[in-house]
Amino acid sequence: MYRNAKRISVHAALLCCLCGSMAFAQVTAGQKAEVKGLITTRDGDSITIQSTEGAKVIVQISDATKVQEPKGLFRHKTSAETNLIPGLNVSVKGVGTENGQIQADTIRFTTQSLQTARTIQAGLTPTKEQVQTNEKGIASNKEATEQNAKGVSANKEKIETNQADIEAANKRFSDLADWDTKGEAMMTFATGSAVISAEGKAALAQLANSAKPLKGYLIQVRGFASTSGDAKRNQELSDERADAVVAALQQDGVPLRHIVTPAAMGTTNPVASNESAEGRDLNQRVEVKVLVNRGMAAANQ
Repeated sequence: MYRNAKRISVHAALLCCLCGSMAFAQVTAGQKAEVKGLITTRDGDSITIQSTEGAKVIVQISDATKVQEPKGLFRHKTSAETNLIPGLNVSVKGVGTENGQIQADTIRFTTQSLQTARTIQAGLTPTKEQVQTNEKGIASNKEATEQNAKGVSANKEKIETNQADIEAANKRFSDLADWDTKGEAMMTFATGSAVISAEGKAALAQLANSAKPLKGYLIQVRGFASTSGDAKRNQELSDERADAVVAALQQDGVPLRHIVTPAAMGTTNPVASNESAEGRDLNQRVEVKVLVNRGMAAANQ
């Protein structure tokens, strides 16, 4: 786990350093094109890739673009456009456009690359949970030898270092692009439920309608749970709630390419105390934001 975190930290650091130093490449109109590299920024209609050849390339995505992950040696399975997140290592095939960009026919990436990009976004939550698990293990292991205790202590130090590495990587990741929030909505859920209320559906419909006229918008979806129930189920509930909101946004006419990967935040970031029923009701929520890259802001004035 520690070694993986170090690789993730280096991955994010390289991404950050490369972003500011390379020029944009131009692709000949009508020419078949292929590019491999890291996604550095994304809006609803395009992604910017830091290519392995040493230049930035803007790739246009559309409803016809196929997003795929490998399934076996020669086969691929369809993946959601929501997975095209900054930090993802991709391979793009398409055709040059009149403005020197690439209109993507296919975008492919590995499951491992997606896990790495998601880990950077997830930040500290998995590590904190691991620390808590280790602490419980220490408390319950009354028969542990002194040598074992030293081993646990060393492991905890590694976890704390891992936490610092991921935090630093997450900071660099979040600094890759600046976004303006153009709209927000929050909906709460009944305990143990992922069913959106009528009020929540109305709020989503209003948010979707306000977003559609914006050029290159993205919608961020984050699901949360209270501490009611066990930790595993709470994590699942936060995921199910986020997925329910994504499905509702699609029904409201928002294409998947305008939604970033929905995040299952579990019981993190409570907005109220979980000690009361009222507080738990508030924490059982989904937060939705409409984001526009500041580079697109002028086009939306």
